[in-house]
Amino acid sequence: MKLNEALLMAWVDGELSAADADEVARLVAESPDAMATAQALAASRLPYAEAFASEAQPEVPASLRTSIHVLAQASRERAAPMPPLTGRQPARWQTARLASAFFAGALCALGGVHYWESAADSDGPWVNAVAQYQEMYVRDTLVNVQDDATLSARTLEDARTRDHLAVRIPDLNDLHFEFKRVQRLRYNDKPVIQMVYLPTSGDPVALCAAPDNRPDKNVQEKTDENQTMLTWRSNNVSYVLVGRAPPAVLRALSEQIRSSKRPPLYS
Repeated sequence: MKLNEALLMAWVDGELSAADADEVARLVAESPDAMATAQALAASRLPYAEAFASEAQPEVPASLRTSIHVLAQASRERAAPMPPLTGRQPARWQTARLASAFFAGALCALGGVHYWESAADSDGPWVNAVAQYQEMYVRDTLVNVQDDATLSARTLEDARTRDHLAVRIPDLNDLHFEFKRVQRLRYNDKPVIQMVYLPTSGDPVALCAAPDNRPDKNVQEKTDENQTMLTWRSNNVSYVLVGRAPPAVLRALSEQIRSSKRPPLYS
């Protein structure tokens, strides 16, 4: 069996027989590139269209609404028949490539509206991108997503060995924040680890990490009418905690995370 995009897509969607699925799983485990592609395809399965169809939209720039529409349309079209791989790639595959590249094209479109200029000045443009990416998340985006423990542990190992970024996923369950998923993303060739949590009520919160060899930095807080973002640096890693939760809630979460007293979900 030889891996290709169509086979990986069918594997991620659970459309293969048990025997074929086992064989693909074995091949993926042996290929870091195939693993990254499979993770990107899994990420692209989020129900963007359903989420935004049921969510009351805030007043946002036209460029942001356009980008969301493009992503939602690509997700709706993922079930279309697969054309030959030598021709135009399917919308689902294009969406997966966007996910694996940290939605680089969409974020370029969003780049004309800098919600977090002051944060970007001190921490780099990836922080600005994280904040704008999080704007697209609503509760319905993740409410039916379940953490895959095997995939999460493998993602952390890939981050450690391939990105040289050792991070932990803090367990926030007793604080009423359920862990949903972790992704290895990139922005301008910079690795970014995104960990997403869903509170008992309200919209998702993301904890993101990227390598940064600058000195440690205390927490800085930025807020606009939609989101609050807290940034800090510790042990050669920059962190961003961002979401639409009340600022006091995010401050409390950041204190718990920074204290290193939170047990990790996967070591």
